[in-house]
Amino acid sequence: MDTSNTAHDRLTAATQHEDAVTFDQVYTHHWKPLYRTAFRILKDEQAAEDIVQDTFVRLWEKWDTILHINIRGWLFTTSYHLVLKKLKQLQASESLEHANFPEPLAGEADELIRTRQLQLQLETCVNNLPEQCRRVYLMSKREEFSIKRIAMELGISPKTVEYHVSTAFKRIRQGIGRSTLLLWLCCNLFF
Repeated sequence: MDTSNTAHDRLTAATQHEDAVTFDQVYTHHWKPLYRTAFRILKDEQAAEDIVQDTFVRLWEKWDTILHINIRGWLFTTSYHLVLKKLKQLQASESLEHANFPEPLAGEADELIRTRQLQLQLETCVNNLPEQCRRVYLMSKREEFSIKRIAMELGISPKTVEYHVSTAFKRIRQGIGRSTLLLWLCCNLFF
């Protein structure tokens, strides 16, 4: 019986050895498809190589724990997530490259010009509001009246005042753009 167990153990060990996949085998078999997929998306050879390298580094770090999973699926999923991360980095750096930063010495002068342009845009938008809406907006922002006080002075309900203020903000936002509106709100440029 001891002999049969030993033979069985040797047979099992030999079978497991044949089934065992080495890291080198996985690398050799999968690096090219991973590279092609990353390159197809990124259109950059170096970036695609980096993605494949990072994918296999992660595989190496987890090699002992992931032997019993679908290695091909794991590799492609990991590679895909790294490609997405790279795309986000590229978009962020591209938007910074195309950003127009003013010269340091001209910054103050440019800021004054931009502020004045913003004030003119705001003034135009406010002037284009319907009469009642414009009146409520100006009482709210220029005279800093509360909603209750505006409602009492104009003889309308507080809900109507809120509606006019909300409508004014929507039209101003459409007229001068969302990013400019944020600048306007930050700088309190109500006129």
